[in-house]
Amino acid sequence: MAPQLNTATLPQLTDLVTRMFEKGLEQVPQVLRKSGLINEMAIPEWTGQFRHFSELPDRNLYATTKDEGANAEQARIQYGYEKQMQIKRIGLDVGITVEERKQNKYPEVIRRLTDLSEVCPSKIELDLNHRFTFGFATSYTDNSGDVVDVTVWDGFALFYTAHTLTGSATTYNNIVPGNPQFSKGSLAAAKRLTVEETYNNLGEKVSMDFNTIICTDDEDTNNQIDELLKATADISSANAGTFNVYANTMKKVKLPLLATTATGAVDTTKRKYWWIASTKDTQMHLGMSEAPYLKTPMDGNNGEDFSSENWNYASRAAYGIATTGARWIKFSTWLGS
Repeated sequence: MAPQLNTATLPQLTDLVTRMFEKGLEQVPQVLRKSGLINEMAIPEWTGQFRHFSELPDRNLYATTKDEGANAEQARIQYGYEKQMQIKRIGLDVGITVEERKQNKYPEVIRRLTDLSEVCPSKIELDLNHRFTFGFATSYTDNSGDVVDVTVWDGFALFYTAHTLTGSATTYNNIVPGNPQFSKGSLAAAKRLTVEETYNNLGEKVSMDFNTIICTDDEDTNNQIDELLKATADISSANAGTFNVYANTMKKVKLPLLATTATGAVDTTKRKYWWIASTKDTQMHLGMSEAPYLKTPMDGNNGEDFSSENWNYASRAAYGIATTGARWIKFSTWLGS
């Protein structure tokens, strides 16, 4: 028989919920956060609401001639763009009503309370995904009604055809021309951008290891990526002995929350979004000020509401997201425009 839900059993209930909450945190899917594409750092409490992130300084890649008896030319050091991160707090409360306690609806109460472990990590994962979902805009309005700035520090959207550099008039494009669906040919077009549209801030061509393909949970797109990366032969050739140059050269990351609206509903217009990125050179940052945790009622902390008599449990977290630059990622909407 389930234990009684009353003031005497509150400590036992809270202990059970707390342990189940901690276990539930470990099981919440956080695909993008754990993909290697996010630079995560802890932000200690009492250290302010804002953090500045900056690109690493660039210097000339090549030496120059040193004439006899003359000084060598000084290296040119070029600082990159910076981006400010603002920490915000999130949370959700669940109340156990006095009626539920008197009617002893124990299973329903436990289920609702332990589900609290999902809400904050899921919100963080949704916000990270939406940096790409709305990567063609400079801002969007999230599920809380807040306007979220999603620009990189040159003031443009993450995905843009003429990103600027701090030390050169050169611009670069990180949108695959024509925004094609994923295919062997479109991957080659994205790879061409990594060769011809990747610079340091001095305008010199640099090489980055674009080792990851990211996509939505669209079945066709996933099958095409898996076929290309895992086939032992060229997928466009009838000759089974033909070598597949893409076999096992990249990893795939599937993001179920990518093709969603700002509130987390399905958005079919983003069904086949895909991109390639460098986990080594990523410039997206997640700062965790408060990891998701559970607040519980107890004697003396006003956990029982005077008017409603609810016992209130709450999940809280605090974090910020910032993206400094866009050189590390090349994107396609698949919409063909």
